[in-house]
Amino acid sequence: MNEVVISYLPVVAVLSPILLGILVYYVGGKSEKARDILSIAICVASFLAVAAMAPAVLGGKVIEFVLVPGEIAPIEIAFRVDKLSVSIAMICSLDWVLATVFSIKYIGRQHARNRFYTFMSLTLGMVLGVLFAKNLFSLFIFFELMLLTSYVLVIHEETLQAMKAGRLYLFLGLGAGLILFLAIVMTYMTAGTLNFSQGGILEYQGPITYLIFIAFLIGAATKAGIFPVHIWLPVAHPIAPSPASAILSGVLVKEGCYLMIRVIYDVFGADLVATMGLHIALAVLAGFTMIFGSALAIKQTDLKVMLGYSTVAQMGYIFLGMSFLTSGGLQGAIVHIAHHSMMKTALFLAAGAIIYKTGIREIDKLAGMAKRMPITMRTFSIAAASMIGIPLLCGFISKWTLAIGALETGEPVFMASILLLVVSGIMNAIYFVPIIVRAYFGGGKYEGGYDDAPPSMLVPLVILAVGCIVFGIFTNLSFSAIIPAARALLGP
Repeated sequence: MNEVVISYLPVVAVLSPILLGILVYYVGGKSEKARDILSIAICVASFLAVAAMAPAVLGGKVIEFVLVPGEIAPIEIAFRVDKLSVSIAMICSLDWVLATVFSIKYIGRQHARNRFYTFMSLTLGMVLGVLFAKNLFSLFIFFELMLLTSYVLVIHEETLQAMKAGRLYLFLGLGAGLILFLAIVMTYMTAGTLNFSQGGILEYQGPITYLIFIAFLIGAATKAGIFPVHIWLPVAHPIAPSPASAILSGVLVKEGCYLMIRVIYDVFGADLVATMGLHIALAVLAGFTMIFGSALAIKQTDLKVMLGYSTVAQMGYIFLGMSFLTSGGLQGAIVHIAHHSMMKTALFLAAGAIIYKTGIREIDKLAGMAKRMPITMRTFSIAAASMIGIPLLCGFISKWTLAIGALETGEPVFMASILLLVVSGIMNAIYFVPIIVRAYFGGGKYEGGYDDAPPSMLVPLVILAVGCIVFGIFTNLSFSAIIPAARALLGP
């Protein structure tokens, strides 16, 4: 049993972006520079609070804090930071810092800047609230608030297309939230508790147990963008400003993946999921999502839309890993949450830098872009190569670990998914390689001279690109946290 430590650090990480995020709006009315500094400082403060918890948690302790006691609320709203949540929160909060730094110049040209930074901060708080929730009730509260705050980011540009995408995002999110709430109510009626627990809290109760799992799956899959409830993702993510697109695709969709990991391992338990055969259905759904998302990405002509469909495919990888119910599979799912966050954040920010400097979104107009924006295109190329699965990059490590997880199952149906990983990698190459080739070898000689993005945009891009390389070579940087997290979920 892990030692439980009471600490205010989860409160600092979650509530500082929420409370200070509201202050950002008023500060921005007096000084844009002060607003920018405060926005970055809020993200840094949350990241440091998460980082401060990591040594104790990875060392075997669990940090808890009760925000609203059970005497006040029907079920207590509380935080619990364990190995899984702190590992994911580290990369998510770091991505947020980089996206916020990037946005200083990018959003500087747009309207409603104070509103944008306010809701970026609020959404960060909600994301960390989901990750640090002690029970399903707390998670649901932050999950639904996250939908509302991120909706404002989706519709930021307030064009007709943005408002339409926002309505789809909101309506599907609210519908999924209602189904998720139904699953939570049925869980409480069946198990008598909503607290996450190693090995699960549910026992098989006949058809209602299947119904609970399906309801949880719909709620998690909708947020993650899994087929067939993916339709909002390639519409909403590309229409948002690029810094928001980066955190939507790099971070927010992972909340659905995180929820499903908790459901499988801490609500149902791996043994019950295997006994009911639910992991097989989950693997089939994940495999189809991988191929379906990549196939649609190949057809796209808009860079950001293509990246949106790519995210759909990549979420299939994560769901596939968790369906194996093996140590390698779970490690692969968790490491791909972290690595995909780096890769996709870099890709969306690079796309944003191109749009900022040139206004170009169409893939066929990127010819010669490497001559004009060399640093931006180098970072894009590194992240894209990592997505394909080129060795010595972090995306290869994710796929390799997933393949090991498939072999660990010893079951032909799961071992066949290795072929899906190979096919998906080839499909990734089909839509990424032509962009790189066109950017470096197309368009003839560029006569306009060096015209790359501003330093405040390039620095986050370079950090993310370097991360793709470093985490691909020095694998212990990821697995020193992820292996203990997987073991804690699987149990003895």
